[in-house]
Amino acid sequence: MLSRVADSLYWLSRNVERAENNARLIAVKLTSRLENANPTEENNQNWYELIEIGGYEEIFDENYDRCDDRSVVDFLMFSLKNPNSILNAITVARENARAVREIIPNELWECINSFYLKLKSYSKSSWAMDEVNDFCETVKKESLFFQGIVEATMPRGDAYLFMEMGKHLERAEKTARILDVFYHKDLDQYQNKEIVEYHHWWSVLQSVSGHEAYIKMYRPLIKAKDVAEFFILNIDFPRSMIYCIQKVRNAFVALEEGEVEHYSEALANELEYLANDLIDFTIEEVLYQDAQAFLQSFQRRCSTVGHYITRTYYLGEVAIP
Repeated sequence: MLSRVADSLYWLSRNVERAENNARLIAVKLTSRLENANPTEENNQNWYELIEIGGYEEIFDENYDRCDDRSVVDFLMFSLKNPNSILNAITVARENARAVREIIPNELWECINSFYLKLKSYSKSSWAMDEVNDFCETVKKESLFFQGIVEATMPRGDAYLFMEMGKHLERAEKTARILDVFYHKDLDQYQNKEIVEYHHWWSVLQSVSGHEAYIKMYRPLIKAKDVAEFFILNIDFPRSMIYCIQKVRNAFVALEEGEVEHYSEALANELEYLANDLIDFTIEEVLYQDAQAFLQSFQRRCSTVGHYITRTYYLGEVAIP
């Protein structure tokens, strides 16, 4: 496979996943605001958390005078100055899909093209906050439709494997960012702490569509330690860090047909070390050694894996926040 084709497939999948992640976070924040037991405490800092999860603080601060619900939503959904806004992510994904139309199924091209046109129609309108939830639902459904076409129609060859690596690496890093930002939030400052704490962890689980799966495993009581274990070490949940890294590793092994050559050795080693770190630790050991340090190290190593993927397969370097 040509490097330019692999590059387009990798970033096509990664950008669709990035757009969906933004939509999920916005939708959960809107719901949390409605259900918050202390609505007056849903302050601007809580909206800024979404900027921190994406790692967009510097870009946001340069372009917005204030942080409120509308500015954060505009930045994450439509801002052309945010390279990872939903609109920009799907624009890039569409251009990547256009470059490989002879490789991907026609249904997949029609899906991403329709997705892009819907977003453009939204961005040109004078949108209101009460329309944002419907917009987020559209993004999530279109992303799931995209993934369904990939799973149902694409042969499990190199094209599919590059898309798998892009999707799951993006997902792994974003899961770690979400947990990193929300795990250390000080909840002692709130009145009705127990109610606020429950809604806090409910929001965290909803941000990865994991609430129902969590309840089936841990029952209704939501505890910070159990949420961390679910996010980091649950091998069966498709958005956990260990599940995603295993999928990236499996795709790499399939691409290389189980062999490690000199050009792929650095990538193979980094994936092995990262996967083994997750397998070897219990959640008690992770929390004992400093969860924040562990999560931030994981994010840096995901970026390193991304760099090795681009270097190994001569893909175009794209800055990852």
